[in-house]
Amino acid sequence: MSSHEVPPGPLPELNRTAVEIAPETFWVGKREPGGIFYANPFLRRFRGTDVRTKKPSEFNLLIDPGSSSDFSTIHTKVVTLIGGMDRLSALFINHQDPDVGSSAAIISARYSPRASILCSEDTWRLIVHFNLPRNRFIPTEKFSKGLSVPTGHKLLPVPSPFCHFRGAVMLYDPQTRVLFTGDLFGGLTDSKAQGLWAEESDWTGIRAFHQIYMPVNAALVRAVAAIRQLTPAVEIIAPQHGRVIRGRLVQQFLERMERLQVGLDIIDEAQDRTFLQAWNSVVDRVLTLARGYLGDSVEAKLTASEQLSDTARFNGKRLEVHRLGKWTLEHVVELLCQGEPPEISGPIMVEATIAASEYNLPTPHLDIEGSGGPAPVSLLET
Repeated sequence: MSSHEVPPGPLPELNRTAVEIAPETFWVGKREPGGIFYANPFLRRFRGTDVRTKKPSEFNLLIDPGSSSDFSTIHTKVVTLIGGMDRLSALFINHQDPDVGSSAAIISARYSPRASILCSEDTWRLIVHFNLPRNRFIPTEKFSKGLSVPTGHKLLPVPSPFCHFRGAVMLYDPQTRVLFTGDLFGGLTDSKAQGLWAEESDWTGIRAFHQIYMPVNAALVRAVAAIRQLTPAVEIIAPQHGRVIRGRLVQQFLERMERLQVGLDIIDEAQDRTFLQAWNSVVDRVLTLARGYLGDSVEAKLTASEQLSDTARFNGKRLEVHRLGKWTLEHVVELLCQGEPPEISGPIMVEATIAASEYNLPTPHLDIEGSGGPAPVSLLET
């Protein structure tokens, strides 16, 4: 058992409580009941002696500060931990997506006007349009061999290009052996999952997320190789989505990640007609689960769609898919989940994802964030 592989204890109330994942390292995000897609901001408190003045010093780093919609929860937890947002020393932003760092705008403008913003030049080129102060930007490219904070601690930016953005950069804390990976190792989470720590079953959601968002396996291989070179070896992987990975799962998931086919690796395979039987099996499983929640309304929801009738038809109780298996599954899930609460829509989406994984099919694109809007789709494929 590693130093970070500990016996399970009482589960914290995640929406109210910051979770210490390593010494002075806290998860400060939120969890919506029944949701399956979360963001993970982290706060790292450094305490020590200023190397220049020899006086007691502190350095507070907010990592992937999250979206503006999560800000109130993050604000409350950060204030509880350090006494005020004005005591933030810096923000680290892995890449440009708004769910990663759009709250940096309000943090910089109102709460922490002196906090530096640490990210790659490629990321800065885009997030500066959040109206961030240009004079606070510090490029990670200046610190390829690591950077020192005033307390004497070290941090190491680790580039992870095209995971999924060209300028994505992970951040390694060798003192705690925590690696903040951004979208890499992020994933969907079962709506019934408890606590913050990943389990073996989390791999299905990680696989799904990467097959949707990562461009090509070669990018994953490069990133995993960079992680393996870190010393001391990584003990905790803290991604920006999903749950935190520790213990034996770190090496297991690294091994799986470097073999995972994603994006362009599987996009042509998704059009192969030989997969149609497997897609039918996945749809069968989804409808079986959905009937347990929705009963006879399943047929009513599906037969109301003219688009669905172009790719699938009912034969008795069985919906038979004739073409466009992946799109058909996505549309079936969308129709079934429309207007349903998370405790119903979440399990249906998870079942679709798990079933596709078990048949080694490409991961379906689902409305995991609950936007409710129909996905653009073309039925012109043959």
